[in-house]
Amino acid sequence: MRARIALVTAVVVPALLLASALHSWMWFFGTLIAEVILLCLFAAFGRSDKRDVTPQELAEELERHFVGTAGPYDWDATTSVELTDERLNRLIPRLIEYDRLDTAEKREQFREIIETLRRGKIPD
Repeated sequence: MRARIALVTAVVVPALLLASALHSWMWFFGTLIAEVILLCLFAAFGRSDKRDVTPQELAEELERHFVGTAGPYDWDATTSVELTDERLNRLIPRLIEYDRLDTAEKREQFREIIETLRRGKIPD
C-alpha cells in the first residue's frame, strides 16, 4: 500500500507543480501522460538485475578474493547478485561458506573450485 502511495505521489506532485507554475491544467495532464509512458518504458526495457558472467570470469573474481586483492565490496557483489547462468547461480550459495578462508582445508577447497571454473566447468 505504501509503495502505491509513493508511486502516485511521485507521479502526481511533479505534474501539479508544473501545472501550477505554468497556470494551465493542460500541463498537468500532459505531464501525467508523459510520466506514465516513461514508467512503462522503464518497466519494459529496464536493466536486468542479473549479471552475465562466464565460469572463467567468475573464477577471476574468486581468485581476487582468494589472494586478497579484491576490493571491500567485491565479495558481496560476487555472492549477492543473481547470475544469468543457472548452473553458476546454484554454485553461489555454496561459495558463501568461503567468505573467511581461515583454514587450510577451506583454502584448498576454494582453490579447487576456482580451478574447475577456469576449465569452464561447474563444480559439483
